[in-house]
Amino acid sequence: MRAKTKERKNKMQIDRQTVEKVARLANIHLSEEDIEYYQAQLGNVLDYMQQIQSAADQLPPEWRADTAGTPCPERIDEAKPSTVIEKVLQSAPKVVGTAFQVPRIIE
Repeated sequence: MRAKTKERKNKMQIDRQTVEKVARLANIHLSEEDIEYYQAQLGNVLDYMQQIQSAADQLPPEWRADTAGTPCPERIDEAKPSTVIEKVLQSAPKVVGTAFQVPRIIE
């Protein structure tokens, strides 16, 4: 039996279909009880994300990483020859051209 979560009124609501879709994408089976539990939990997560966003919006510009300028010095972007690709591709199970071939996971 799943532990009860703290009941609180969510501003953000997650519908049952969304929880079922996420479970299907994660390839996990959820019981009816689990669906209700995760519906509340995901709503709580979205509430916290909204609180964090509103707090970040109130920070002065000098505290924000996205407005403080370049975080580290930029280097000149120069193309250099590399033999690493050939070495890496030799150890790959399947290769197509200069890329790895991986099993299909999305329908």
